[in-house]
Amino acid sequence: MLYPAPHTEPQANWAVIGAALAGAGLRIPALLDDAPELGASLVEDLGDRDLASELASATPGEGRRLLDEAEELLMTLRSISHDVARRNAPFDADFFARELAHTRLWAFEGGGTQPLDGTQAAAWDAAARSLAEAAADPALTGDPVPTHRDFHGNNLMRASDGRLAPIDFQDLRMGPPDYDPVSLRFERSGERVPCDGSSYGEAVLLQRAWKVLGTFEKMLRAGREIYRPHRDAALRVLRTHTDAAGPFAELVSFLPATGVGV
Repeated sequence: MLYPAPHTEPQANWAVIGAALAGAGLRIPALLDDAPELGASLVEDLGDRDLASELASATPGEGRRLLDEAEELLMTLRSISHDVARRNAPFDADFFARELAHTRLWAFEGGGTQPLDGTQAAAWDAAARSLAEAAADPALTGDPVPTHRDFHGNNLMRASDGRLAPIDFQDLRMGPPDYDPVSLRFERSGERVPCDGSSYGEAVLLQRAWKVLGTFEKMLRAGREIYRPHRDAALRVLRTHTDAAGPFAELVSFLPATGVGV
Protein backbone atom coordinates (compact mmCIF):
# COMPACT_ATOMS: atom_id res chain seq x y z
CA MET A 1 0.00 0.00 0.00
CA LEU A 2 1.35 3.41 -1.01
CA TYR A 3 0.11 6.55 0.74
CA PRO A 4 0.30 10.06 -0.72
CA ALA A 5 2.84 11.28 1.86
CA PRO A 6 4.86 10.06 4.84
CA HIS A 7 3.22 9.83 8.27
CA THR A 8 -0.38 10.16 7.11
CA GLU A 9 -3.33 9.66 9.42
CA PRO A 10 -4.92 6.95 7.21
CA GLN A 11 -1.74 4.86 7.42
CA ALA A 12 -1.65 5.15 11.19
CA ASN A 13 -5.37 4.42 11.41
CA TRP A 14 -5.06 1.32 9.21
CA ALA A 15 -2.50 -0.15 11.59
CA VAL A 16 -4.30 0.69 14.85
CA ILE A 17 -7.82 -0.13 13.69
CA GLY A 18 -6.62 -3.29 11.96
CA ALA A 19 -4.96 -4.48 15.16
CA ALA A 20 -8.19 -3.87 17.08
CA LEU A 21 -10.27 -5.77 14.51
CA ALA A 22 -7.86 -8.69 14.48
CA GLY A 23 -7.79 -8.69 18.27
CA ALA A 24 -11.58 -8.93 18.31
CA GLY A 25 -11.41 -12.02 16.09
CA LEU A 26 -11.97 -10.73 12.56
CA ARG A 27 -9.91 -12.06 9.66
CA ILE A 28 -8.14 -9.08 8.12
CA PRO A 29 -5.06 -8.72 5.87
CA ALA A 30 -1.91 -9.14 7.93
CA LEU A 31 0.32 -6.08 8.22
CA LEU A 32 3.68 -7.60 7.25
CA ASP A 33 5.74 -4.42 7.43
CA ASP A 34 4.98 -0.75 8.00
CA ALA A 35 7.12 2.25 7.04
CA PRO A 36 5.22 5.44 7.92
CA GLU A 37 8.36 7.48 7.17
CA LEU A 38 8.09 6.27 3.55
CA GLY A 39 4.31 6.39 3.31
CA ALA A 40 4.28 2.68 2.49
CA SER A 41 3.25 -0.60 4.08
CA LEU A 42 3.42 -4.25 3.07
CA VAL A 43 0.05 -5.96 3.48
CA GLU A 44 -1.03 -9.55 2.92
CA ASP A 45 -2.63 -10.17 -0.49
CA LEU A 46 -5.96 -11.92 0.00
CA GLY A 47 -6.44 -12.62 -3.72
CA ASP A 48 -9.18 -11.44 -6.06
CA ARG A 49 -12.24 -13.33 -4.80
CA ASP A 50 -14.57 -10.90 -3.05
CA LEU A 51 -18.16 -11.09 -1.88
CA ALA A 52 -19.28 -9.13 -4.95
CA SER A 53 -17.99 -11.85 -7.29
CA GLU A 54 -19.77 -14.51 -5.24
CA LEU A 55 -23.02 -12.56 -5.33
CA ALA A 56 -22.76 -12.15 -9.11
CA SER A 57 -23.23 -15.88 -9.66
CA ALA A 58 -25.43 -16.65 -6.64
CA THR A 59 -29.08 -17.68 -6.69
CA PRO A 60 -31.40 -15.42 -4.65
CA GLY A 61 -31.26 -17.89 -1.77
CA GLU A 62 -27.49 -18.12 -1.90
CA GLY A 63 -27.29 -14.33 -2.10
CA ARG A 64 -29.32 -13.92 1.08
CA ARG A 65 -27.10 -16.45 2.85
CA LEU A 66 -23.95 -14.63 1.74
CA LEU A 67 -25.26 -11.26 2.91
CA ASP A 68 -26.30 -12.75 6.24
CA GLU A 69 -22.79 -14.21 6.62
CA ALA A 70 -21.29 -10.78 5.95
CA GLU A 71 -23.63 -8.94 8.30
CA GLU A 72 -22.71 -11.31 11.13
CA LEU A 73 -19.18 -9.84 11.03
CA LEU A 74 -20.59 -6.57 12.28
CA MET A 75 -21.26 -7.96 15.75
CA THR A 76 -17.53 -8.59 16.13
CA LEU A 77 -16.57 -5.30 14.49
CA ARG A 78 -18.77 -3.40 16.94
CA SER A 79 -17.03 -5.01 19.91
CA ILE A 80 -13.79 -3.04 19.42
CA SER A 81 -12.89 -0.18 21.73
CA HIS A 82 -14.87 2.99 21.13
CA ASP A 83 -11.64 4.89 21.72
CA VAL A 84 -10.18 3.21 18.63
CA ALA A 85 -13.34 3.97 16.64
CA ARG A 86 -13.05 7.63 17.64
CA ARG A 87 -9.70 8.03 15.87
CA ASN A 88 -11.86 9.34 13.02
CA ALA A 89 -14.55 11.99 13.47
CA PRO A 90 -17.95 10.40 14.14
CA PHE A 91 -20.84 10.69 11.76
CA ASP A 92 -22.98 13.67 12.71
CA ALA A 93 -25.45 15.96 10.94
CA ASP A 94 -22.75 18.28 9.61
CA PHE A 95 -20.74 15.34 8.27
CA PHE A 96 -23.78 13.91 6.48
CA ALA A 97 -24.75 17.36 5.15
CA ARG A 98 -21.27 17.81 3.62
CA GLU A 99 -21.61 14.45 1.88
CA LEU A 100 -24.98 15.48 0.45
CA ALA A 101 -23.50 18.77 -0.75
CA HIS A 102 -20.94 16.66 -2.61
CA THR A 103 -23.82 14.77 -4.24
CA ARG A 104 -25.48 18.02 -5.31
CA LEU A 105 -22.20 19.16 -6.88
CA TRP A 106 -21.54 16.00 -8.89
CA ALA A 107 -25.00 14.59 -9.58
CA PHE A 108 -26.86 17.81 -10.38
CA GLU A 109 -24.31 20.56 -11.02
CA GLY A 110 -21.86 18.88 -13.37
CA GLY A 111 -19.02 19.22 -10.89
CA GLY A 112 -19.68 22.96 -10.68
CA THR A 113 -20.17 23.71 -14.36
CA GLN A 114 -23.99 23.92 -14.15
CA PRO A 115 -25.02 25.28 -10.73
CA LEU A 116 -28.60 24.89 -9.59
CA ASP A 117 -30.54 28.15 -9.60
CA GLY A 118 -31.18 29.86 -6.28
CA THR A 119 -34.62 28.33 -5.71
CA GLN A 120 -33.49 24.80 -6.56
CA ALA A 121 -30.32 25.13 -4.50
CA ALA A 122 -32.26 26.31 -1.45
CA ALA A 123 -34.79 23.49 -1.82
CA TRP A 124 -32.05 20.87 -2.09
CA ASP A 125 -30.09 22.26 0.85
CA ALA A 126 -33.15 22.38 3.11
CA ALA A 127 -34.27 18.85 2.25
CA ALA A 128 -30.73 17.48 2.45
CA ARG A 129 -30.18 19.10 5.84
CA SER A 130 -33.38 17.50 7.13
CA LEU A 131 -32.19 14.10 5.93
CA ALA A 132 -28.72 14.61 7.44
CA GLU A 133 -30.17 15.56 10.82
CA ALA A 134 -32.54 12.58 10.86
CA ALA A 135 -29.78 10.13 9.87
CA ALA A 136 -27.55 11.43 12.68
CA ASP A 137 -30.20 11.56 15.42
CA PRO A 138 -29.66 8.73 17.94
CA ALA A 139 -33.27 9.09 19.08
CA LEU A 140 -34.29 7.92 15.58
CA THR A 141 -31.39 5.67 14.60
CA GLY A 142 -30.12 4.18 17.87
CA ASP A 143 -26.93 4.81 19.80
CA PRO A 144 -23.78 5.06 17.64
CA VAL A 145 -21.62 1.96 17.19
CA PRO A 146 -18.22 1.34 15.56
CA THR A 147 -18.96 1.56 11.84
CA HIS A 148 -16.77 0.38 8.97
CA ARG A 149 -18.15 3.10 6.66
CA ASP A 150 -17.65 1.21 3.35
CA PHE A 151 -19.03 -2.19 4.22
CA HIS A 152 -20.00 -3.56 0.79
CA GLY A 153 -19.26 -6.57 -1.38
CA ASN A 154 -16.08 -5.20 -2.94
CA ASN A 155 -14.53 -4.62 0.48
CA LEU A 156 -15.14 -8.13 1.79
CA MET A 157 -12.56 -10.63 0.55
CA ARG A 158 -12.85 -14.41 0.71
CA ALA A 159 -9.59 -15.45 2.35
CA SER A 160 -7.89 -18.78 1.66
CA ASP A 161 -9.22 -20.16 4.96
CA GLY A 162 -12.79 -19.54 3.75
CA ARG A 163 -13.52 -16.61 6.03
CA LEU A 164 -14.72 -13.22 4.86
CA ALA A 165 -12.15 -10.52 5.56
CA PRO A 166 -13.04 -6.82 5.60
CA ILE A 167 -10.57 -4.42 4.00
CA ASP A 168 -10.42 -0.60 3.67
CA PHE A 169 -11.26 -0.12 7.33
CA GLN A 170 -9.02 2.91 7.94
CA ASP A 171 -12.08 5.22 7.92
CA LEU A 172 -13.92 3.28 10.65
CA ARG A 173 -15.76 5.61 13.02
CA MET A 174 -18.82 5.82 15.29
CA GLY A 175 -22.10 5.85 13.38
CA PRO A 176 -25.74 4.70 13.25
CA PRO A 177 -26.27 0.95 13.71
CA ASP A 178 -28.02 0.63 10.34
CA TYR A 179 -25.23 2.32 8.37
CA ASP A 180 -23.08 -0.73 7.57
CA PRO A 181 -26.04 -3.07 6.98
CA VAL A 182 -27.65 -0.75 4.42
CA SER A 183 -24.29 -0.28 2.69
CA LEU A 184 -24.02 -4.06 2.43
CA ARG A 185 -27.57 -4.75 1.26
CA PHE A 186 -28.52 -1.72 -0.84
CA GLU A 187 -25.27 -0.83 -2.60
CA ARG A 188 -23.35 -2.27 -5.53
CA SER A 189 -23.59 -6.09 -5.67
CA GLY A 190 -25.77 -6.36 -2.57
CA GLU A 191 -28.58 -4.45 -4.29
CA ARG A 192 -29.16 -7.45 -6.59
CA VAL A 193 -30.50 -9.48 -3.67
CA PRO A 194 -34.11 -8.48 -2.80
CA CYS A 195 -34.34 -6.99 0.67
CA ASP A 196 -37.12 -5.36 2.68
CA GLY A 197 -36.06 -1.76 3.17
CA SER A 198 -38.60 -1.24 5.93
CA SER A 199 -36.35 -3.31 8.21
CA TYR A 200 -33.91 -0.38 8.28
CA GLY A 201 -34.22 3.28 9.16
CA GLU A 202 -35.25 5.23 6.05
CA ALA A 203 -33.05 8.23 6.84
CA VAL A 204 -29.86 6.17 7.17
CA LEU A 205 -30.65 4.06 4.09
CA LEU A 206 -31.34 7.14 1.96
CA GLN A 207 -28.41 9.18 3.25
CA ARG A 208 -26.01 6.41 2.26
CA ALA A 209 -27.65 5.98 -1.16
CA TRP A 210 -27.51 9.71 -1.88
CA LYS A 211 -23.91 9.86 -0.66
CA VAL A 212 -22.69 7.10 -2.96
CA LEU A 213 -24.69 8.49 -5.88
CA GLY A 214 -22.52 11.60 -5.69
CA THR A 215 -19.34 9.52 -5.48
CA PHE A 216 -20.30 7.38 -8.47
CA GLU A 217 -21.33 10.40 -10.57
CA LYS A 218 -17.94 11.98 -9.89
CA MET A 219 -16.20 8.79 -11.02
CA LEU A 220 -18.31 8.60 -14.18
CA ARG A 221 -17.43 12.20 -15.07
CA ALA A 222 -13.79 11.18 -14.73
CA GLY A 223 -14.40 8.47 -17.36
CA ARG A 224 -14.47 5.51 -14.98
CA GLU A 225 -17.28 3.49 -16.56
CA ILE A 226 -16.84 0.66 -14.07
CA TYR A 227 -18.97 2.76 -11.69
CA ARG A 228 -22.02 2.97 -13.99
CA PRO A 229 -23.81 -0.14 -12.68
CA HIS A 230 -23.10 1.00 -9.11
CA ARG A 231 -24.58 4.42 -9.93
CA ASP A 232 -27.65 2.79 -11.47
CA ALA A 233 -28.09 0.62 -8.37
CA ALA A 234 -28.05 3.74 -6.18
CA LEU A 235 -30.73 5.32 -8.35
CA ARG A 236 -32.93 2.24 -8.09
CA VAL A 237 -32.58 2.26 -4.32
CA LEU A 238 -33.54 5.94 -4.07
CA ARG A 239 -36.59 5.51 -6.28
CA THR A 240 -37.70 2.27 -4.64
CA HIS A 241 -37.08 2.96 -0.96
CA THR A 242 -38.07 6.61 -0.58
CA ASP A 243 -41.53 6.89 0.96
CA ALA A 244 -43.50 9.02 -1.52
CA ALA A 245 -45.48 10.48 1.37
CA GLY A 246 -42.52 10.79 3.69
CA PRO A 247 -40.27 13.66 4.73
CA PHE A 248 -37.51 12.94 2.20
CA ALA A 249 -39.59 12.61 -0.96
CA GLU A 250 -38.66 16.10 -2.14
CA LEU A 251 -35.09 14.98 -2.81
CA VAL A 252 -36.28 12.39 -5.35
CA SER A 253 -37.88 15.19 -7.38
CA PHE A 254 -34.34 16.20 -8.39
CA LEU A 255 -34.00 12.91 -10.29
CA PRO A 256 -35.43 12.56 -13.82
CA ALA A 257 -38.93 11.12 -13.86
CA THR A 258 -37.86 8.26 -16.15
CA GLY A 259 -34.68 6.51 -17.19
CA VAL A 260 -31.73 5.43 -15.15
CA GLY A 261 -29.20 8.19 -15.44
CA VAL A 262 -29.10 11.43 -13.51
